[in-house]
Amino acid sequence: MRVTREGLALTLHAPAGRERLALTGGYPDGLFARFLFAQVGLMHLAAAHLPPVLDPDFWVAPEIARLIGKMYRSEGRRPPKIRSGNDFFKMEYVLPRTDPKKVAVSYSGGKDSIWNLWHASRDRGMENVLLVHVHGLNTANASRELAYTRRQAQAYGVPHLRVLDLVNSSGLKGYMVMRSRDIFMAALAIPSALEFGASKVYIEGFAETSPDEPFSGQERNMRFFNLTLQALGIPVQVAWKNRTEMGVMEDLLRHKPEWLPHVVNCFSAPLYQPGIRRSWARNAPSFPLYDSQCGSCVKCRITNLGRVLHDKELRRTTRPEDVRYFLANTAAWMRGKGVTHADMIGGSFTRDFKHARREFSV
Repeated sequence: MRVTREGLALTLHAPAGRERLALTGGYPDGLFARFLFAQVGLMHLAAAHLPPVLDPDFWVAPEIARLIGKMYRSEGRRPPKIRSGNDFFKMEYVLPRTDPKKVAVSYSGGKDSIWNLWHASRDRGMENVLLVHVHGLNTANASRELAYTRRQAQAYGVPHLRVLDLVNSSGLKGYMVMRSRDIFMAALAIPSALEFGASKVYIEGFAETSPDEPFSGQERNMRFFNLTLQALGIPVQVAWKNRTEMGVMEDLLRHKPEWLPHVVNCFSAPLYQPGIRRSWARNAPSFPLYDSQCGSCVKCRITNLGRVLHDKELRRTTRPEDVRYFLANTAAWMRGKGVTHADMIGGSFTRDFKHARREFSV
């Protein structure tokens, strides 16, 4: 498949039509930033189809070619033949020095992002933390994620927020987006991190990663990506701390309970959210949903289970029968989602859910 570059835009000429990635705002300009976007953008576009031959009209670094090949092998495919073009990306770039006291956070506005912000600001001070939000990578909820990210930055007193505007018509959808998404997101944050002087980009950890998680969702592959950055002479590393879903909720409710109501963590399309919320209001009227929640998707249930177990205010103000309704409804939901959501409702969620059922006699 042919891939063409024009400035900060990449187009994959696929059999079913063109697929495009383009940065339209917020992304630093310059030789290095364009180079890195082209390299990881090629990987993200290729991940949707895994074609045997990639024909980009720009130079592809051997280190990136190896990374792409490793992604193919994770799917049982042979590494692609890459017909690397020849353009100005072969020139050497000069990068600034970084400060170990400064970090960037790849920031979506969900609970894991908030946890990373809390952890980084506690250790280094809020003035040494940069949030980098990619607006448009998650096409279904992009506007809502951006609105809540801005709201959080204001509420938490974050002085440094960078929003990258991405046009995204990649064919990579659903669960398979994890073939390349986390590496792509982390890489997009690196040029902004360099401008800020940050030596690390924090991402979500891998505490509950299943063995069959796609490529970029595996910790060992993120470590390989760090080796790739090092080989390219880039003085930034991707960093993470492994904390379970329920552990994240426990930490935030203990140390930053005032932050959590601003979380955006919902997989439901905005069109359906009001109706789902009305159903919860009828059946469990005293159970308080955050204003970003539908209450019924996997993300909302993970967050709300953590609240049932660790939120003292919720336990004080919510009727026990409404908590029991939430738990019984979640038990029924889990029976229907045991296969499709196994990677998200296993581990600490299932363990702590059993604990909550025992406590509330469900």
